[in-house]
Amino acid sequence: MKSAVRAVPRVLFALLPLVFAAALAASASAQEPDSSNAPRYFGGHQFIPSVLVPDPFISTTFMSTTGFGRALNIKVPIENLQGAQIAELSGDVGFMLLQFDYQYAFGRRWALRVGASAGARSGTSVPALLAEGASAIYGYELGGSAMLVERRNWLITATADLRGNTLYGVAPLDFARAVKQSVVNGDTVGAISGAEDVLLSSGDNLRVLGGLRGAYTPSAWIGFLGFAEAGSGNRFSDSGRTIGVANYGVATSIDLRVLKGHVPFGLQGTYRDETLAERDNTTSTGGGATTWGLGILYTGRRLFSIGLENSWQQIQQPINGKHFDAIETRILMRYDFR
Repeated sequence: MKSAVRAVPRVLFALLPLVFAAALAASASAQEPDSSNAPRYFGGHQFIPSVLVPDPFISTTFMSTTGFGRALNIKVPIENLQGAQIAELSGDVGFMLLQFDYQYAFGRRWALRVGASAGARSGTSVPALLAEGASAIYGYELGGSAMLVERRNWLITATADLRGNTLYGVAPLDFARAVKQSVVNGDTVGAISGAEDVLLSSGDNLRVLGGLRGAYTPSAWIGFLGFAEAGSGNRFSDSGRTIGVANYGVATSIDLRVLKGHVPFGLQGTYRDETLAERDNTTSTGGGATTWGLGILYTGRRLFSIGLENSWQQIQQPINGKHFDAIETRILMRYDFR
């Protein structure tokens, strides 16, 4: 498993020429229908799609995302029978993600969207597998957007979203802790059977959010996106308790076609902050997360885009108050029907 996860960056690097080849092939194909009305071509700028910072455009759109990544140096405390910490396990966790999103526009002012995602994670070494185990996560999204203001080079939409996830996990270390606690309490016969529910566990989280999204185009070669949303949610490990949550982020989109002799690619830098991580593929504790991203995508066609989005994320571990880093690469493909 360790060698397989280490091979992920090399595999993704090998995929890069294929992505570029597909982009160039698309560039050479027939002209797109109705490209003058492409929703991401706004204010004279071709905006680049992103998973981290959603755009505000009212459009009928399909997007698929395939992601691979690694969480680095996750630390888990080890306690003795008296509850005192005697050691600390650390290790890396590999994870992957598959996501599909579809949005349908009702005219120029309203849109509804649905989404589905699935992911998996596992420790990449014996200590990491013991500390973090393995898990699978499934999620869905239902939401809508309404245009509030649209001007020549800026617009704002209002959004409402319902997002949920279910996490299934195998936790060897938690199982050992539960067995230990049963033995301390004097139950030596049923210690193992009583801890089975801890070894195999599941949890749900739910987000109910409302917010705003915006786009601004100061020039044909650069554009800015932003979003902010707030509402209620819960952790996988404490699904019965509802707390306030907030997400916000910004993105800068640069179209190289305008700057570098019609090169059909664009760059996008992103920043996203979550007070409570929604789809945490790396741990089941559910802390806050801060993410920085950089993407390079094909921009030769106004309705179609494909490319890579890379991100670095810092996630909080409520179990010990520490942070760990996660890196991820996503292959994005998006088509705007209108």
